[in-house]
Amino acid sequence: MDKKILDWLLEGPAWLKYAVKLQLLDEQPAVTTAVQDKSIQKLLARLKGSQVGVHALKAGTVRYTETGKAYWDLFFLADIGFKINDLGLEGEAEEILRYQSHEGTFTIPPNVKDNYYCMSGILVSSLAKMGYGDDPRIKKYIYAAMSEQMSGGGWDCYGEKFNPEGSCPMDDLNMLMLLGQYVHYQQGPVMSGALDLLLKHWEREEHLYGFGVGKRFRAMEYPAVKYGILRVLDVLSLFPYAIKTRAFRTMLDHVHGKGTDGRYYSEIDNTAYADFDFAKAGQASRWLTFLVNRMDKRVEDLS
Repeated sequence: MDKKILDWLLEGPAWLKYAVKLQLLDEQPAVTTAVQDKSIQKLLARLKGSQVGVHALKAGTVRYTETGKAYWDLFFLADIGFKINDLGLEGEAEEILRYQSHEGTFTIPPNVKDNYYCMSGILVSSLAKMGYGDDPRIKKYIYAAMSEQMSGGGWDCYGEKFNPEGSCPMDDLNMLMLLGQYVHYQQGPVMSGALDLLLKHWEREEHLYGFGVGKRFRAMEYPAVKYGILRVLDVLSLFPYAIKTRAFRTMLDHVHGKGTDGRYYSEIDNTAYADFDFAKAGQASRWLTFLVNRMDKRVEDLS
């Protein structure tokens, strides 16, 4: 990557330096200073709190569609590269896993049913990234999810009977976000159906289950809670099959076109993450720039 951009990234806060060294430079940096960053400590306090944190899941006041709450706070910390034991979140991890059924699925208030893999997949994906990837409970969830994979290769909350040849973009995205962490799923053909749905969704510019690829989808936004180009690209970049396609390349080119001198800017305000540079529209964001460069690195490594 460009040295000027790398130097600019490394001038950022401790947690960002940690992510850059770990994920772009393939180093093994010490985690202590990054965890002690004031913004990270504030985020951790919210995640551990009883109002919108993990322990509020049981009250049904935490929804996956809302930023600044347990789903996406944990997602962000996982994206940085932190592990559960780095952050002292062992109790919170167990709190999430207690919602797992005997069959491996999750039922979480207020509206996560056992077959809603799109919702539970967000939390499970974060746990897998944060050191729980080989935990038998995560493996059991994956086994349950794979048993529900439709004949078209994707997932749908309504199941095979509703639309056996199709699937829901959000279900596919969130399951791929988890499964893309495992080499045998990254490189195997079993994910091609779900990947194709996301790729064709971009090319055809159609609405599927209410999800489109218009102005909001194309905006630089983090975290892309509902459905956004940065998160879709990030997930697709985990799979060699996807990065070889024209659709992926045109999507990535669209994002590259938003950069100015190698820096990227948020296009949507996000007051829930006011302590971070991706929260204010029009502001150069080291974090968004890091994310684009991480995708570029994956493309280079997998090509």
